[in-house]
Amino acid sequence: MAGVTAAKGQRQWIGVGGPAMQEEGLQSAFPMEELTVFGFGAAVRAYPHLSRRMDSLVDLIIAEKPAAVLSVDVKGFSVRLAERLRRRLAGSGNIPPIIHTVAPTVWAWGGWRANRFATAFDAMMCLFPFEPDYFMPLGLDARFISHPEAFNKTYDIIAEETGANRRGDEPAHITVLPGSRRSEISHLLVPMLGALDILRDDFPGLTATLPTLPHLQRLIEQGVQASGLDKRCVKVTCEKDALFGSLAGSDAVIAASGTVTLQTALYGMPGVTCYRAGRISAFIGRRLVDMDKVILPNALSDSPVYPFLFQEEVTPQGLADSIRPILASPPSRTHARTIARTHALALRHMLRGAADSFEANVAAVISDWLD
Repeated sequence: MAGVTAAKGQRQWIGVGGPAMQEEGLQSAFPMEELTVFGFGAAVRAYPHLSRRMDSLVDLIIAEKPAAVLSVDVKGFSVRLAERLRRRLAGSGNIPPIIHTVAPTVWAWGGWRANRFATAFDAMMCLFPFEPDYFMPLGLDARFISHPEAFNKTYDIIAEETGANRRGDEPAHITVLPGSRRSEISHLLVPMLGALDILRDDFPGLTATLPTLPHLQRLIEQGVQASGLDKRCVKVTCEKDALFGSLAGSDAVIAASGTVTLQTALYGMPGVTCYRAGRISAFIGRRLVDMDKVILPNALSDSPVYPFLFQEEVTPQGLADSIRPILASPPSRTHARTIARTHALALRHMLRGAADSFEANVAAVISDWLD
């Protein structure tokens, strides 16, 4: 998050940001990694420190008088910073426009939070085309800025060649994505590997790849070893571009719900998605979350791009049954890829909007607020 100031006709940045922002000249007030806190307990412990950081940013904004304040994601911190800044400047008549990027998913769960964001921020840049219509009636100037993933050059190739490198007579290959957090892996890896074991009985020679992050590789390798599956049929990798490398040779995907499902959908990969949580989290989730909107490609397309299995449905047999029709025969694989490719093209068109590039679209929208 940063403030924008003008100097000699050019824009300068102050605030907090990562390497990309620092390459553009931002001197980060403190390491951006400090804002990454997972879990309720960790958030409670970190609050005093984050509160002091928040005060220092408010002091910086007041001192520098930026033309605008831009916050990106980190929703809890961003909304509190905006509220604190407004309280400090109340009555001064000199509050810069506060613009937030990446709309909170209140349209999927926690709709009561929407008014708080509409009050804290003056404007919002949205990644999904339906979000402005959700926030505008609340008095928030919301703009669709397209989605950066839709401009990934990888998808330009895949849109034309999805599945082209897979022969129908080859043994089936599956990409397995159990999540990027240890808690997700602890709930999902075992049933996913169990599904592979079942499918290997139906499809001899079936193999799988598990792309992951370096700090999770050992955990997943231990899970594979405990499953009893032959290492020759399951490969764990954290190489650069491991996800796309795996998808390029796959017939289907078994994925945890999350942003990765948008990537696999834009790639044109058929499959199944799932999620399991602890009992309390699942109990709360069933009452607060719109399950029809949990999987992004499904919510965007308003159609079941991916079947979604939740909680007790996430069993080895349930996952295997969802994947089996895709792998059943060479024609079924081709048919599934054709449908997935159709969804991919529609999603890419939808998420690009009328923009030639994500950066150009963001710049045009921000300029409206700075001029």
